[in-house]
Amino acid sequence: MFRSLIAALGLTLWASALWAEDAYPSRNVTIVVPLAAGSGTDIMARVLATGLTAKLGKPFTVENRPGANAITGAEYVARQPNDGYTLMFGGNGTHSANPHLAKAIKYDPIKDFTPVARLVTAGGVLVVRPDGSYKSVAELIRDAKANPGKLSYGAPNAGAQVAGETIKKVAGVDITRVPYRATPQAMTDVLGGAITMTFVDVAGALSNLTSGKARALVITSAKRSALLPDVPTMQEAGFKDFDLSYWTGLFGPADLPKDVVATLERATAEIMNEAAMQDALRALGLEPSYLPAAQMPAYVKTELDRWGGFVRDAGIEPY
Repeated sequence: MFRSLIAALGLTLWASALWAEDAYPSRNVTIVVPLAAGSGTDIMARVLATGLTAKLGKPFTVENRPGANAITGAEYVARQPNDGYTLMFGGNGTHSANPHLAKAIKYDPIKDFTPVARLVTAGGVLVVRPDGSYKSVAELIRDAKANPGKLSYGAPNAGAQVAGETIKKVAGVDITRVPYRATPQAMTDVLGGAITMTFVDVAGALSNLTSGKARALVITSAKRSALLPDVPTMQEAGFKDFDLSYWTGLFGPADLPKDVVATLERATAEIMNEAAMQDALRALGLEPSYLPAAQMPAYVKTELDRWGGFVRDAGIEPY
């Protein structure tokens, strides 16, 4: 009997150790950012990765896979094993706008991903050189009307393209779109005078704005940013009902195990609820807007439809 108890206890301890070894996460987790380093999304991903590493005890590392308006990275993640060791920062580009902008997209924003949580929302700012003549969107539009095709805007992502084309359509102006692989390069070309303007999320533009290297004319969200209180919204600038708010969330490939989603959701919620985290995000121009996994499918569907309307209203033809 004693030997049987020892054997049973040994078996139990062995099974517990095996479970602990296999408990998620048991090794490094990669968070893919489908944009270049330096964007607001990239900054946010690195902040969250640090928090998840501390909470869950295994390294969470960020891998940038930019290209094709974030389509390249999203397609990559959609093909990865659904074991929770490859995640992605997605949002209004990957899950809302791109399915309406690209004809040959090789992923379904709803069927091919498991949403874990929405993290932040933000507006995009229209930036120009500070030494130029534009101090308002009205001045820029007047110049665009007087010089058709001579002004240009950088489009490093879907949000910038939709915002730029909406302005063109509503104002009836001809401004040349210049595609970019990454937001930092578009910003560099604005500062260097190669292009007239670009749209950048507040986090990605903040250092250049506060240092006086760039000037913000408007913000695309319905409300002004607390970090840029003097920058008017597009609605204030005369664009009725204009509200192009960006959002970012954490996703995995389709059919992530429920225990993996629960672990990630619990840790992410704890991190996002920390006052220090919220202060850090707001200091970057990102508004903490946590939404749990259970509410994400409906939200993703709503945003997909909403951005589809933006694309159609702007007259953008899918490429």
